[in-house]
Amino acid sequence: MPTSQHDTRADRLWVPLLTQYRRRDGAAEIDPDRTAAHLSFIRPWVGQFLLAGSTGDGWEMSLEQLLVLVRLTGRRDLFEGSRFLVGALRPTTEGVVEWARAIEGTLDEMKTTAGEFRGLAVCPPVDAGASQSDIVRHYERVLAETRSDIAVYQLPQVTHCSIEPETMRSLAANPRVTMFKDTSGADAVALSGFTGPLMVRGAEGGYVDNLKPSGLYDGWLLSTGNAFGSQLRRMIDLLDAGREEEAKAVSRVLTVVVNEMFAAAGKLSFGNPFSNANRAVDHLWAHGAGWADAPAPLTISGNEIPRELLETASDIVGRFPTLPERGYLGR
Repeated sequence: MPTSQHDTRADRLWVPLLTQYRRRDGAAEIDPDRTAAHLSFIRPWVGQFLLAGSTGDGWEMSLEQLLVLVRLTGRRDLFEGSRFLVGALRPTTEGVVEWARAIEGTLDEMKTTAGEFRGLAVCPPVDAGASQSDIVRHYERVLAETRSDIAVYQLPQVTHCSIEPETMRSLAANPRVTMFKDTSGADAVALSGFTGPLMVRGAEGGYVDNLKPSGLYDGWLLSTGNAFGSQLRRMIDLLDAGREEEAKAVSRVLTVVVNEMFAAAGKLSFGNPFSNANRAVDHLWAHGAGWADAPAPLTISGNEIPRELLETASDIVGRFPTLPERGYLGR
């Protein structure tokens, strides 16, 4: 597979990769081949990935499942020329350290990866009562007991606590803290004037307006790169060409589409809407015009994405160029 055309050294697009599943003995297990096919499909537009992020079911999967994804990074046909982070998403400091060490140990055993490992994505502890001092101690221990660079991941929707601007300034004093991802939608750290490590926005919508120089962020780390990677890449290319108004027009359309897709996915009683929405749209690209005849995609819980959500995805994606007759799975 040819490597992507964009330069990852200055790339503003990161994507938390979907994890794909198959059914075995009545349960869902990671399907490495299906995950690889999806990754190959988006590689022309995406060259930087977060494995086992929230969109990739990092909170729900087992350590064994996580390490299946880590080992995929040895495949040159998938990861050559890419950069990747790995999520160590656990509710406690002890859990983060345990998983981080397992990730580092697996990478050591592999000796080399096809892509460039850029560190671990780590959230604050899942604790609504966590103080800012608690959050600092959490990250200090993770840094003390691991070797990798750390991407600080603001996700109050899950952790029920938030990293305040002064806390982030304190954490950024450590040179191993190389990225700050904010998915809160509040943008409090960025609005404070913080100018530390690479800052990427994980909240969807208003895409162009949030990028520097007019916005507050160096780039995006967006789940929608799994479904709409070409549109996100188009915006960046237009901005690079000085065609800001055209980029904003794409941004406005994609914002509406994504909001509608996430609202529909939010009605499901299982999984998270980011993963479910992207999984539904990916099903269309995978199977093309014959999507309705293909088995519905599985989630990590073993539930299938319902037909109603797939139909909604088909209606919404119809605003973009028509689905190909054959999807990327060749069916």
